[in-house]
Amino acid sequence: MQEQSSVFGGPATSLELRYTGEPVSGWGGLVAVMRYLERRGVRRVLASALPDGRTSPNQIPVVDMVLAFFAGVLTGSRRFAHVERLRSDEVVRTILGLARMPSAMTLTRYFGGLVRSHVEQLSAVLGQFVFGELTRPALGATLDLDSTVFERYGRQEGSLKGYNPRKHGRPSHHPLLAILAEAKLVLHAWLRSGNTASARGVKAFLAETLAQLPAGFRLYGLRADSGFFVTAFLVELERRALPYAIAVRMNRHLRHTVAGIQHWTAFAHGLEAAETNYQAHGWQTPRRLVVVREVLRERPEARGRKLLEVPGYTFHVLVTTLAHDPVATWRFYNSRAESENRIKELKEDFGADGFCLQSFDGTEAAFRLICFLFNLIAEFKREVTQDEAPRLLTLRTRLFVIGAIRGAEGRQVVLRLGLRGRWRQRFAALLERIAALAVATVAQFTDDQKNPSPRPWKPRQSRLQPTLLPVLN
Repeated sequence: MQEQSSVFGGPATSLELRYTGEPVSGWGGLVAVMRYLERRGVRRVLASALPDGRTSPNQIPVVDMVLAFFAGVLTGSRRFAHVERLRSDEVVRTILGLARMPSAMTLTRYFGGLVRSHVEQLSAVLGQFVFGELTRPALGATLDLDSTVFERYGRQEGSLKGYNPRKHGRPSHHPLLAILAEAKLVLHAWLRSGNTASARGVKAFLAETLAQLPAGFRLYGLRADSGFFVTAFLVELERRALPYAIAVRMNRHLRHTVAGIQHWTAFAHGLEAAETNYQAHGWQTPRRLVVVREVLRERPEARGRKLLEVPGYTFHVLVTTLAHDPVATWRFYNSRAESENRIKELKEDFGADGFCLQSFDGTEAAFRLICFLFNLIAEFKREVTQDEAPRLLTLRTRLFVIGAIRGAEGRQVVLRLGLRGRWRQRFAALLERIAALAVATVAQFTDDQKNPSPRPWKPRQSRLQPTLLPVLN
């Protein structure tokens, strides 16, 4: 009988262990993203957007703090405390070009000292930078409005009980987002208290969102779920001549209207479409409805509303000003699910629902910075990797996780990456694309009429540094 080896035996025990004093990291791939951000001029933009009135001679510059915050998000942090993991990583510090890495307490103290005027200034400057040169689709862009739930554990400002489909009764925040569907960018975002309805403040939010767009940028249409089926919002969209397709909340009068439709057109297996006019109480004129019904016998997973008057079907109803036939209108609205994937990525990959402070304004500032980073990574994928499909989670494992050793040759700092063969060739190609990008000329945001100076930074009671770009050897 052959003797079996112990689970602790084998080749590993015969390896001789050695130690190195050289700085080593598993996040060498971050150098590609940081070089891209430098090429885009992100440091200068952050310096214009972030307030800083601190007087301590030992302070870490706010731009350095935010870059460290970005590095934490890109490497999987979901809490401010998780950023501590990078404090001892000298390779990441060198890639970021920082003299010191901030602690979690340094970050929370800074964000916790921000007030509403700082958040609005931050959003205005960053939005002007990202959306100043948006590609204009020939037919116009599609704007999606949606809300989501950030569950909270504690007694933070604005953390209140409201709609929470996963954990009923759990306090939360209820953010509102506007997403450009084709560009896959977050155009605007609000953080709201947890007891806020989906459409609360949506008219003001829409006005701020449209103000982010460059002059002459055309929107093809707006899509939103039934939480935005509010008469005042429909009137506002029509006043702005902005076409829309919005899901309808069913009531008894509307159910009778839908049940009375006689003419249906089949357009797919178990799917039929129709249209009708409907005038709700308080409406000045009728509006067009597009209705799609699913045959439960053929589509047992159908998730629409069931009507007692018409058994065997589920129904989906849209109110719209689009002139397309019902099938084209339904397909236009149905592709809105892609924008829901953007929100899912923000929460699961970027940790947007995890960075929370006692201060509501500080929490919103962190949330909007994460949305800014989300947009930068979307542009990075479009311009550098030339593949927009992978989420950050995939990008993290494919690109960022690279063994790296920081060394020196003479007085030159050198970063040695653990890549061979085709992997080295692919990474070198990414760096060449970044080097070929035009150097961004960042506008100086000093127009007091467009961007009034916020209140000086002052913590609550409770200089741009040159970047050290490592070279590859």
